[in-house]
Amino acid sequence: MNSLIRNFARPGSDPGQTYHQPVLSGKLARLQGLLPQLAMVAGGSMEPSLPDGAWVVARPVRSGDPKLGQVVVVEHPYRPGFELIKRVSAVSRERGLLWIAGDNRLQSTDSEEFGALPLLRLRAVVVMRIRPWPWLWLGADSRHLG
Repeated sequence: MNSLIRNFARPGSDPGQTYHQPVLSGKLARLQGLLPQLAMVAGGSMEPSLPDGAWVVARPVRSGDPKLGQVVVVEHPYRPGFELIKRVSAVSRERGLLWIAGDNRLQSTDSEEFGALPLLRLRAVVVMRIRPWPWLWLGADSRHLG
């Protein structure tokens, strides 16, 4: 099973997709559009840059985002609410379109499959990968996060 945490697979998820699982929930999740967000990567489409289980910090979208080569969080075009983590392969600001691709092209579901995305589907920009794995210093068991 290609999921972030083995008991964490989303129903109907495509193993070729890399998505993230937000750590914030409840009242804190309302701040998601204003503050950086801690997220875990699920899937192998961004390997080796972001392997399955990696933790990242994603900041809200700013003016001028995205830039070519940035890793971003986007909403899947056919699955509202399902977010993917991919790298920006092309941007057309005049047409308001974004093309994304996974680093591991053999395992990636991206613009090659579903085409360009409207820039409105851009949710966040990944700014860093956190090491060591946060559950070690948070004292949490990764099998129970969710």
